[in-house]
Amino acid sequence: MVYIALPDVSEGRLTGILVRRAAERIADAAEADVAIAGGGPAGLTLAWLLSEAGLKVTLVEHYLGLGGGLRGGSSLLPAILVEEGIPRKLLEQAGVKLEPVEGVGELYLADPVEVTVKLAHRAVSSGARVLVGWHVEDLIVRGPHDNPKVRGLVVVLSPTVEAGWHVDPIYIQARATVDATGHDGHLLRILEKRFPGLISVPGMSSMNVWEGEKEVVENTGKIIDGLYVTGMSVAEAHNTYRMGPVFGGMLASAAKLAEIIKRDLSQ
Repeated sequence: MVYIALPDVSEGRLTGILVRRAAERIADAAEADVAIAGGGPAGLTLAWLLSEAGLKVTLVEHYLGLGGGLRGGSSLLPAILVEEGIPRKLLEQAGVKLEPVEGVGELYLADPVEVTVKLAHRAVSSGARVLVGWHVEDLIVRGPHDNPKVRGLVVVLSPTVEAGWHVDPIYIQARATVDATGHDGHLLRILEKRFPGLISVPGMSSMNVWEGEKEVVENTGKIIDGLYVTGMSVAEAHNTYRMGPVFGGMLASAAKLAEIIKRDLSQ
């Protein structure tokens, strides 16, 4: 039995194959309908839903791993909670096993690793371009300083930032740009710094699980022309409550924003 067939290819040629393919993928990702910063539950879900709807989506994630705060479950314990409704339907559609919480209606347990990999699978399988290890250092903007229009992301490889090196960036141009960076609200804070007085980013409020779940969905949407927020970036933008290891609001926020962006880009 032959377990593996080894081709007669030199190491140098292997490098050429990989570099050419990587360059093709990056070039393809550099122009998109939607650019998403952040590969947590909201970002992955949004990438999946928009790609499935036929939009070209590029998602960048600072870290090597996807999942954001979802990966750590409840304080590094392998369990998260989601509610009935859109969150349950999305996870079931993604193939996630859900366990009803005994004695508590409309609440389900899920494994955070399973949720992460299956949301990522749906995003990539639907056509989203996902780039890990890319850091957003700025925004592409058009228009006057008092009315900027966001038109994409300015990115560098994350290790260069962590090493403290200063290198010139590359660009991901998009018709819609989404801050799905979670607790940092990273794109919001870039905008606040680059355009003083345009917006204020108050940061999230304290813990109030069910109010937080409701508010994060209610406040999902557009910040300025071309820039949108989903997930915990919504809490950073609007000072809404935090909710801990209950993730239904993240999924429902992404579902709501998918409809908003599809509507806006169709006009």
